[in-house]
Amino acid sequence: MSKLLPLLLLTVIGCTIQAPERRAKTETPALYDGKIYGIYQPLKLEQDEASIKISGETFSYTIDRKSGQITSAKALGSEFVAHGTSFPNPYVGLMPESDPGARVEGEDDRPRFSFEKALEIRPRLWSGGLTGAYRFDADKSTGVVTQVVSSAEDFVEIKSSGGYAWPDSGKASPLAWEIKYAIDVDGFTKITVKLTADKPVKLRWHCFDHAWFDRQAVDFLSTYQDLGSPPFDPRPAVAKPLDGLQTDEPALLSHWDPIVHLGNALTGIDISKEDFGDRWSGYRDSGVRLEDGRRFATDAVKTADGQVLIPYDSRGKRDIFTQIFAREGGVLELEEFDIRNTALPLNPGEAREKTFFVQLTPPKLPREELNSSRVVWPGPHQIVMAHFNGRREPWSPPAEDQIAQWAKIGVNLIVGGTDCFSGDYSHPAYPEKVRQFLDTAHRYGIQVIPYVTFSDYDFDAPGYQEYAADWMCSQAIEFRQETSLMCFGAEGWREHVERECDSLLTKFDFDGLYVDHWFTTRFCNNPRHGCGGYLGRYVTEGYHDFARRLRRVVAAHTDGKGIMLLNSNALISSTNLAWFDMRLLGENDNPLLLPGEELLATWNGKRTGVQSSIMWRENQDPLDMLNFSANFAFSFTLLGSRGDRNILDSWIVAEPGSEMGLNRLYWDVLRFFDVNRARRFSTFDSRNIVSLARPGSQATAFAREGRLLLFLGYLAQQTENPAKGARPGRPDTLSVSQPEALGLDSGTRYRIVDLVNSRYFSSRSWTAEELKSVPLTLILGRTSILLLTPEEEGPQLVYFRGADSANILQEGQDSLALQVKAVEGSPVSFYFDLHGGALSSGTAGIAPEKPSGDFTVFSGLLPADKRVVFAREP
Repeated sequence: MSKLLPLLLLTVIGCTIQAPERRAKTETPALYDGKIYGIYQPLKLEQDEASIKISGETFSYTIDRKSGQITSAKALGSEFVAHGTSFPNPYVGLMPESDPGARVEGEDDRPRFSFEKALEIRPRLWSGGLTGAYRFDADKSTGVVTQVVSSAEDFVEIKSSGGYAWPDSGKASPLAWEIKYAIDVDGFTKITVKLTADKPVKLRWHCFDHAWFDRQAVDFLSTYQDLGSPPFDPRPAVAKPLDGLQTDEPALLSHWDPIVHLGNALTGIDISKEDFGDRWSGYRDSGVRLEDGRRFATDAVKTADGQVLIPYDSRGKRDIFTQIFAREGGVLELEEFDIRNTALPLNPGEAREKTFFVQLTPPKLPREELNSSRVVWPGPHQIVMAHFNGRREPWSPPAEDQIAQWAKIGVNLIVGGTDCFSGDYSHPAYPEKVRQFLDTAHRYGIQVIPYVTFSDYDFDAPGYQEYAADWMCSQAIEFRQETSLMCFGAEGWREHVERECDSLLTKFDFDGLYVDHWFTTRFCNNPRHGCGGYLGRYVTEGYHDFARRLRRVVAAHTDGKGIMLLNSNALISSTNLAWFDMRLLGENDNPLLLPGEELLATWNGKRTGVQSSIMWRENQDPLDMLNFSANFAFSFTLLGSRGDRNILDSWIVAEPGSEMGLNRLYWDVLRFFDVNRARRFSTFDSRNIVSLARPGSQATAFAREGRLLLFLGYLAQQTENPAKGARPGRPDTLSVSQPEALGLDSGTRYRIVDLVNSRYFSSRSWTAEELKSVPLTLILGRTSILLLTPEEEGPQLVYFRGADSANILQEGQDSLALQVKAVEGSPVSFYFDLHGGALSSGTAGIAPEKPSGDFTVFSGLLPADKRVVFAREP
């Protein structure tokens, strides 16, 4: 079983929704470098007489032709479907037919009515039988037909159908089922289950999704809290570990829950739904005496040991429509009901139809070229105007001097750059200034993504007066009394934002989109666009469609290379994250106060196929958050980037142990190692490759060209805020368990460099075998950054700071010349192990630093030709 990361964290003081329009089947999907929209491998369809298999880059589904059900659902090799089972495998509870001539009059031989016979069906709890009904399972059907309806590189549609059979005889019943599978290129799968009858029947049960999951693949469960009292404000529940769950103990009992996510450190499966209407379960009044003399409350069930439970039926508690229980054999049983122990007629020509959605995570692998996004965030977030919100000056994008300073300290991504009404993105104020700003940023090698939102529509944006009431989310949330929040389920709103973003990227050379949104507005009951009905609608298909539309736009304008960043907060599903490259976390959560399962479920971007970038609030300790970011190798926004107009000076003079000093060290190290061309080994999922021994310790690694960059630390529960006093240290052991997986060579000896303290970790070198046990000491909440590099003879450049590369142009007995990749004027440093020799600088502005640590250090500002020359001294 994949085990949860042992994290102990530091405490710090009635209508049908408008269906998204599927693209025409004849339309060719956009391919860039062989990938759909530049990010997805085309779907692979394999079929034979026995099965149909659909595969993506990281996931696969297998549908058994004989049963018409999904028998395998894998993500990165993890199988979620328990062996020998399938889903959705719907089952039905059918009330007995009335005897011929059933009537009120008569003696003991009186022909009986359906409801009388149903009362005699009183199976025990968890026996498999259904209270008051005969049970029919789809995987025991007759006449099953399974076929591919259509297929393309980005979409596969499959349909299966069959007739429910009587369980004793195997003969056909009056009931039939049909299942449609619509599989998108990201693995997002819409499953529609239909039930029909060829004669009038009385249903008592319908479970439209009955699945068994292998607990070997499941360590935790993420769901939503039930709605409570109106007005509803649905929020994710804290992720729940399942390792202690006992047989027949519930993991989830819910009347409403829209999302079930079952997962482990690396992979997961989402099961979600959006419609909560046409579901039936309720109070059972009174009792009845059975033919054998027993008296039963109609809202009761007996257990195997003779207990009577009320209000229960044979499948558990009344009014629960979504339930997950642990069962024998190491499996979890999921049941999704729309009829639970309630009589409901079904007639010929009618159909009961229920839809749910499945997605395996990760749907793709994160983009390695975004391992290190060094971000500044000038905004604006919403419209900025003189004489509004206390402002005296009109908005203006960052000037060249500011952009140049950012470039000199390593910024590679700017978020912002347009000032416009939300919902009117294609008409920013001062368009020529925006173009000049973009040209300047690109000249310095910085990408720019503008702020847009899935949700906000400004009161005075074009179209608001005409359409806002039709598109608004029912929660009626406003931002700063200038925008209303729209619903993802309103197709007109999705089309509007798509057009605006397409026009924005047509007029301006942006490199993608930053998308803000309120994920709580997935819940809506505004009937004007189809979100009415019992308990509203939790928009899922429209939510997915929205993100897909914007990815299509970004791909078209960036040749498939654009960046999409989503402010995801604690979003637990991949429904729309699947179309993004990065997720922003931390706006509403302090990760240092979250349980390990929650970090695992949401902060580990690899699980959803994205990179994680984090933010924090002013009441959080910046040093703690910086070290947290470094420990997990997350991206974050430059400290002081909003208000410091002389950020380069602040950067240069920052003390090593200060907040800015740590920001500088972390970014410099990531640039030196070129992690955007390295393989990441996350503490979340690579503990079998590289790890620390003690609970609560984390090791994140980047591997490239036979070298290793390590971020090591521990976060532990404290009785008081450790930021106020000395931070304790504790001994630990680093284990590089699989050096070959990291590209390390068994015949090479390695030196370990402490990049925080600019010295060798120890005086010795290490073999790959010896790296399996390296004793060290870690300081609470402070990250150790170590470089493992092959041992070399003679003088050498061990590492550098402030640049993306420093390549040797010329090396001789008398001199050494480096070609440095960085912006002119960048503060750079070079760390040499001279093995007793000496160097002097031959480049103006590059001078030796005062000796400290084990290295000879030269620092200064990079000259215009970006060449740095050193003379060897005798």
